[in-house]
Amino acid sequence: MKWYTCTPVSFKGDHTFFSRDSGAFCKAFQRIGVESRAIMPTPAQEGDEPDLIRTEYANLEDPAWWKSLGIDGVILYAWGVGKYLPIARAIHDAGIFLVVYMDSSGLFFPWQYWLPIAKNMYTKDVFIHGKIKGSAFFLLRLLKQHTWNLASRGRRKHLDSGDMVTFPIPSALQSVADREWLYGKSIVRKLALVPPPFLPPAALQERSATSLWP
Repeated sequence: MKWYTCTPVSFKGDHTFFSRDSGAFCKAFQRIGVESRAIMPTPAQEGDEPDLIRTEYANLEDPAWWKSLGIDGVILYAWGVGKYLPIARAIHDAGIFLVVYMDSSGLFFPWQYWLPIAKNMYTKDVFIHGKIKGSAFFLLRLLKQHTWNLASRGRRKHLDSGDMVTFPIPSALQSVADREWLYGKSIVRKLALVPPPFLPPAALQERSATSLWP
């Protein structure tokens, strides 16, 4: 079998990437005998590992490109963001089993933990922009979250493109499961709890990297 991972942002592709998130899944697959590589858009960066495929961003939205890889499945790390919906659809349309992995916890604001998330937003904006400007940024972001983001269907379409919608922690999964009225039965039926693979600091050594991920 061939299972690849993909994230649509051009992060560094060195050993630090392969010790966490979608890079860790790639290494975990390899350790259980499944052929796997990670995919990210160009440009290439110094230190990119051999297991990383860099490609033009347009290819990520092209079903023909995905089909040419000859793979069975993809774990997509795109945070359920609507602007990455074309990538999810391209993978699905290529006939590849798509797992949408919500590593951003899935606790979608403002539906869950409103007060602590709002406090964190405020603290961050004030730290970056100062008291007056930061407060204004916070209020604008708060307004957007409760209007445009609340009505946006991009995330729902993104999640619904997957064959599975997975979360790393139970509370994140439950935050969607409890809101079937918002996300719909087709998404709720696909929910699954998939803890991330555990990779120790020396992840790329011979020590098993899948002790928490059979």
